[in-house]
Parts: sequence; structure tokens; C-alpha cells
Amino acid sequence: MVNRSRNASRFDVVIVGGGLIGCAIAREVAGRGRTVAVVERVQPGAEASTAAAGLLSPQVESEEPGPFFDLALESRALHELWAQELTAETGSDVGYRRCGILRCSFQENSSVARSREWQAQAGLAIEPVDAAGAASRTGGRLAPDISEAVFFPDEAIVDSGLLTRAVAQSAERRGARILTETPVRRFRLEGNACVGVETDAGVLESASVVDAAGAWASFDAGLPFAIPVEPVRGQMVELSSARDLATVVQDDDVYLVPRRGGRVLVGATVERAGFRKQVTAHGMAGLLTAAIRLVPDLAQAQFVRAWAGLRPGTPDGLPILGLSPITGLFLATGHFRNGILLAPVTARRMADLLTGVEVRGLEPFSIDRFAHLREDLAAAPPTTGVFS
Repeated sequence: MVNRSRNASRFDVVIVGGGLIGCAIAREVAGRGRTVAVVERVQPGAEASTAAAGLLSPQVESEEPGPFFDLALESRALHELWAQELTAETGSDVGYRRCGILRCSFQENSSVARSREWQAQAGLAIEPVDAAGAASRTGGRLAPDISEAVFFPDEAIVDSGLLTRAVAQSAERRGARILTETPVRRFRLEGNACVGVETDAGVLESASVVDAAGAWASFDAGLPFAIPVEPVRGQMVELSSARDLATVVQDDDVYLVPRRGGRVLVGATVERAGFRKQVTAHGMAGLLTAAIRLVPDLAQAQFVRAWAGLRPGTPDGLPILGLSPITGLFLATGHFRNGILLAPVTARRMADLLTGVEVRGLEPFSIDRFAHLREDLAAAPPTTGVFS
């Protein structure tokens, strides 16, 4: 990683935020021959990216067809090749596994299968199973009072920490500079154009700047438009069990994600608690109670660690991708619980925009859908912000 320099520098593209989204865009843009700088206030992936469970689950997450589902499905399809490329470039295994997800219900005639019938009609793999079938997929570890379940065999997982580190390493190998421990103070505006950023280490000049700062995307209060992103806390627990889970298991209250060596990730809370990234007794109690109810033998599992991350949430739960009202300022934020899943497709679409390739399909994710918030911003008193 490159530490801060006091000299002004110029790049084709400057990206604010060194999480998985920012590093993935940098990797793609650098691979197309452009000069790129990623400006990260701490270290790459120090926030939501490495805190995530790594679920690649568009089918489980979506109860209706639409642009978001199409984008998520496209991105899931990219992950396997992405993992292969990253292993070839960096030598790192990012933990990609198409292990499927078993969505369980304690209620008979649950809505899980019915709400996904459109997926089966579209030719996607979805397998309703009875209680006995669900138990057999987990080696008999499921709670005996599970009534029914639905198995999604094409859903997958990745180790988000390993993935983020590999993407950052690949970006650097392709020529991107990653400036760590470098808070960004503001975007540099000249008229209605963004011409770079001001950091604690000096000025970075560029005609194309990407705000990929995640939960901190609205750090510059001097912008003439609102970026409606807020932090949404997610707490997670890691357990060590004597037996491996063969698949992801989840219900309405919890998901259990298998890792190598009998480890299990238990997640995750959804809390609007501002920028308070604490692990709480209430959060841990809820997750562990739900996990043990779903897989009772986890009561004997060893506690390994617990952590929290801040997801970037938007009012409608969809990401903000594409052009901003300011020329040269692009947005790639608000991915909420789907940042890991959407990283490869976000990188491709944003790199297309940044390199002059025609892009279609991003209209539903444009900042323009929040245009009404600009009036609220104009009426608000001025404040100061910093991505730090």
C-alpha cells in the first residue's frame, strides 16, 4: 500500500473509499489502461467489506423480479470467474463455494416457496423440501420442529475478507495506487464540475471522481445535492463447531454461513444506530438464541469472536450507481447488505461509464430518484464533513 504524499498528483480516476466496491472499480479501470488512485481513510476493507458474511444470494434476497434482481443475478454469475482470476493474479483463494442456501421455516405453508414461484417459472433452480429432506441436507442437525424448507442450489458464498484483500492486491498489480490512512476532506468543485479531491495529504486532481465511501458517502456537506446514505449496523458472531455445515442455513431470524474447519458465521442484525459500531449484549443474545433454535447442537459450539460493521443503507434499499448532478462526479454506494454480491457487476458498469463505454440498465439506481431531497438540503443549515 502507498502511504500519504504531500505532493499534488493527477490521475485519470480518483476513487474515494477503499472497500471492496472502490477497490473492485479501481482494478477494472486500471485493467483498461487508466491511471487510478484509491483514497482510503484507514486500510482497504476495514469497514463493511470485511465485516460481511459473504453471501451471494440474489434468489433468497428477492421476492419479486425487477432491475435489482437482474443486476444481482448477473453479478452472482460473475463471481466464479472473478474468483478464478483473482487466484491466478494473486495466488489467494477467496473462498468461493457454490454450496447453496437452505431457507427454513418453523411455520407450515410458509410463503418462501410461494413468493419465489416466479423464479422457478423463469428457469432458476429452486427446490422445495419437506422437513426430512431439509434435515438430510444438514446431516440431521436441524431443529426437529422445522416444518418445511426451500433449497436454492445455485446460491454461493465467498470469504469477504480474503476477497477484499485479493481485489486490492490485484488492483495494485494492475497499476492502481491505494493511498491508506488518508482522509478525504471534500470534493474539489469548479463551477458544476468535480476536478479532484482534497485530502489530509494534499490535492489529487482528476476529471473523474467516484464516491465509493460506503456508509460515509455523504461526508462532503458542501455538495449541492444530497446523497441519502446512512449507516446500518450489522452484528456478527463466529463459532467453532465440531461438525461442518454443508450449506448455508437460514430462517427469518438468522443465517448460518459455513467456513472451513467447522467454523460458522452467525448473522446478522439490522440496526439504525448511527456510526456506533459496537457489539451489544442484546444483539449477541438475539443471534445466538436464533442460531441454537435453528441448529440445536450449536449450543455446544465454541465462541470465537464477535464484531459489527456499518452497511451503507438508502431510503429504498437499493444502491446508488452512476452519474451525479455534478459533471465528473460518479456514485457507487448504498449497496446495503449486497455489497459483496454486487461488487463485480458494479466494477464493470462503473468502469464502462468511466472509460466512455455506453451503459444501460443503471437508470433504476440513479441518484435522480432522490431529487426531492435536494430541496430539503437547500433548506438545511450548512455543516462540515470529512471522510475520516
